[in-house]
Amino acid sequence: MHRHAFTLTELMITVALVGVLAAIGITSWRDTQFRTLRAEIPPNVEAIRVAELAYFSTWDTFIDEPSWYPSDLARDATDKQAVDWPELGTAGNFDTIGWQPFGKVRGRYSIPVGDETSLQVEGQSNVDGDTEVASYFATEQNTGTWDTGSVNEF
Repeated sequence: MHRHAFTLTELMITVALVGVLAAIGITSWRDTQFRTLRAEIPPNVEAIRVAELAYFSTWDTFIDEPSWYPSDLARDATDKQAVDWPELGTAGNFDTIGWQPFGKVRGRYSIPVGDETSLQVEGQSNVDGDTEVASYFATEQNTGTWDTGSVNEF
């Protein structure tokens, strides 16, 4: 009776293939996780834009908020934990336009341009801990676009 066993070469090739497949899967999973964590930015920027349009319909002007809220971007570059939005009455002109996110946020938001004729809303996120900050912009006429610098994964 002969028993057939795998050779060392066959086992090594199998282990190498499993390793390559795992490396591809882990990289893809990480990219998907980061995209998911950044996903809050576009709807929040759009909601700020809509709140500004409502403010404009009443007061005939947009309002700016050049400060970032929450003030620190991801607390440190590698911290992916969501943080609380500032208490009502402490979020500058975000309170004036009546906008506040639901729950905690992983990004930060600003309204760098707001006057009688134009508006720009910006949201930023750095959940992957690199030096690139993903920014999402919207204007009074544009619902928003990503400015990712050299990052192309959105």
